[in-house]
Amino acid sequence: MAQVEQLVKQISEYHNIMLDTNAVIYFLDGTPNLSELVSPFFELVEQGASRASLSVITEAEVLVKPYKYNNSAALDAVKFFFQEFPNLNIINVDREISQVAAKIWAESGLRLPDAFILATALHNKCDLLLGNDIEFMKKASSYLPTIVLNNFV
Repeated sequence: MAQVEQLVKQISEYHNIMLDTNAVIYFLDGTPNLSELVSPFFELVEQGASRASLSVITEAEVLVKPYKYNNSAALDAVKFFFQEFPNLNIINVDREISQVAAKIWAESGLRLPDAFILATALHNKCDLLLGNDIEFMKKASSYLPTIVLNNFV
């Protein structure tokens, strides 16, 4: 529990947090250890005590598994989450974000979806990127602060 409290304390220092796809998947899938870690953060967002942003790239990535396995119950649950979860800002990609993503991709060698998520965070003045992809977080840390969830497990 101390690790969860430490994570929440660190996250609380930031005002506009971009979530990487894996943080959302852990929450929605109930991934052991990691779900317990991110759930308090989602509670803060739900209560309006913290602001979270997502790229539509994350939305697409989260929808892949329910579509792939033709799981209509999971698809409905994921769509409901994206449409109804309070205080969750889902950001569309536009040409400006696309150009920033291309520049990030060229500079960093990140996978293009990650470059789009990072570009979306920068465009929307997010002050933290929260996720668990170590390579992504390491490369993204040269653009904005990052927190790797596994550091708290």
